[in-house]
Amino acid sequence: MKTMYSKALLTKTLASLLGAAVVVVMVSCGGGAKQAETDKTVESKEEAFKSVTNYPIPTAFEVVKLLNKAGASYILSLNNPVENVDKYFTEKSKALNLGVYGANLSYASTYQMKQETMSYLNVSKKLIEDLQITSAFNKDFADRVEGNLDNKDELIQIITDSFYDTYEFLVNEGKDNISLLVMTGSWLEGLYITTQIAMVSKNNEDILKIIANQKDPINKLFELMEPVTDDAAVAEVMEMLKPLKALFDGVEGETITPEQFEKIEQEINKVRTAIVS
Repeated sequence: MKTMYSKALLTKTLASLLGAAVVVVMVSCGGGAKQAETDKTVESKEEAFKSVTNYPIPTAFEVVKLLNKAGASYILSLNNPVENVDKYFTEKSKALNLGVYGANLSYASTYQMKQETMSYLNVSKKLIEDLQITSAFNKDFADRVEGNLDNKDELIQIITDSFYDTYEFLVNEGKDNISLLVMTGSWLEGLYITTQIAMVSKNNEDILKIIANQKDPINKLFELMEPVTDDAAVAEVMEMLKPLKALFDGVEGETITPEQFEKIEQEINKVRTAIVS
């Protein structure tokens, strides 16, 4: 039986993950002084989420936002192809890749890739239906998003409501295992995208700092998984992540050596391939 501590911590964490859905679209529209005001609002919302959750794990959006600020270009080929969605048959693979596609959605939205945004919304919708979270995901959600791609405020509201309902549904239904797998898939994909961009960027000091700062998040993921290891899928994913965690254990502060980066890149590539294949 899962402890009340585990349930409370998961609830807080899921609220933090919601920050990705809320603020991702807020930086994908506008410019100039209006953009500056929007960025300030984004930071305020992020701080509000953190003050409520007291949970420091970065959302996929936060990682992508840092990449954007570091001047990294959008690389479509880094995303998990939408065609792969038909390959996921188990609850474990569907939940993990719902997280992966959520990170891809954050990536596409932040870089104002409207077609890709819709594509990743649609595959996310399919996985949510397969995982029977449909009560939290309106059937007309994708249509509403498509009709409001240029209406920032309305789009924020649509996505906010849907993601709140989705994660609230998971927690209330006792589907802690699914929520953890979704969270893990999203974090892993954000790290994968970051490492791949670091490899092709000439001036990647800021990007390497983003990677170094993932040490705390992976430790937090292990803290969350530990009370739920009676679930086979969670235990398998935790075992899969142990080599990556061991590599991050050797990272000190915001500095990562070339050798550490090479090993982390290889390991995240290996884990990510196993998840999306």
